[in-house]
Amino acid sequence: MPASIVWTGTSCRCKKGETSPGLHVVIAGQMKMCLPSMAGTEKVVRMLGPGDIFGEEGVFLNKPCPMAIQAVRDSLMLVLARASLMEVMESNRQLTHSLMTHLCARLCELVDNLETCVQRNSLQRVVHYLMQMAPGEAETYDLTLDISKQTLASQLNLAPETFSRVLGRLVKDGCILVNGRNITVKDVNALRGYAAG
Repeated sequence: MPASIVWTGTSCRCKKGETSPGLHVVIAGQMKMCLPSMAGTEKVVRMLGPGDIFGEEGVFLNKPCPMAIQAVRDSLMLVLARASLMEVMESNRQLTHSLMTHLCARLCELVDNLETCVQRNSLQRVVHYLMQMAPGEAETYDLTLDISKQTLASQLNLAPETFSRVLGRLVKDGCILVNGRNITVKDVNALRGYAAG
């Protein structure tokens, strides 16, 4: 399948409204999908890492990208040309099934993100995120944020100062410990209580 390798630095951008030449597959690095506002701020919708794809709307609907995409660190991408991808999909049911599965998972993630931003208050948003990061049924665990707190705040549709205030409250209540980007969750049961409202 014809494809081109693109190396992007952190200055590389795909602007909202641009038409993708094909399906982009992130091979290495990290990118963010965001909705820019007229005021110059942005709402981070999703972080992309190795194995993630974008540009589906250009491939399947011939529509421009509805979001801006920005590399937050040096990233390696594989771009699969639309015509070639569509041709291979017609003869490869496994590839088609994998893409459909991926798109369905993205839809579920988008609905969860919408619910987080619309139906949960600031405390519940942060708690929901922390609980999503729990490894299995662990009652205590450590996690290291792979994005900045400002980017995470945007993803949760919170102002950075609100996000910091919520973390401070959870620290004060003895639920978590924060050291830079490292967060130790000390009491998952207490977090569940906050999540329930």
